[in-house]
Amino acid sequence: MARQRWWFAAVAVFVSAHALADGITGDVQRGRSLFSGATRTSNGGPPCGACHAIGGEGPAFAGSLGPDLSRSFEGLPADAVDGLLQDLPFPTMAPLYTGHPLTPAERADLGAFLTTTGQRPAPPVGRRVAACAAALAVACLALMSVAARRQKGSTRARLTAHHPVAGGGSR
Repeated sequence: MARQRWWFAAVAVFVSAHALADGITGDVQRGRSLFSGATRTSNGGPPCGACHAIGGEGPAFAGSLGPDLSRSFEGLPADAVDGLLQDLPFPTMAPLYTGHPLTPAERADLGAFLTTTGQRPAPPVGRRVAACAAALAVACLALMSVAARRQKGSTRARLTAHHPVAGGGSR
């Protein structure tokens, strides 16, 4: 993990030469909306949240194809994040955005959002799923218990009660 961060930081510094020269500052809420896909990008690129997750943000930010970006941009300057979003040095992302580049304003907004994600607490891992599974199991057991109580007597007793030769045996 530390090795990935080092590589990521090195790439960010290398790519930061393409930083915003216009002095555009990003809006965190617009960046959040672009990340989740609530606001479409101008050139029709896919939203980041389709593949990436950000812990603590909810189900709209829970993509699982790419890595979780919660702490990936922590400590990086805005120009480095902008450079990463402009040139996309990641082989799996490049084909998705070829012909669909982010505008400088979209990069600034996403950069503003991504640099604040490390400040959010990570969600509790698996506790909600485990609690839902336990509640579902208890509910199923309760339903099975109620269904079992509704049976009156054994099946054999009911069948022999309706048979014309009540004593059993052969003829």
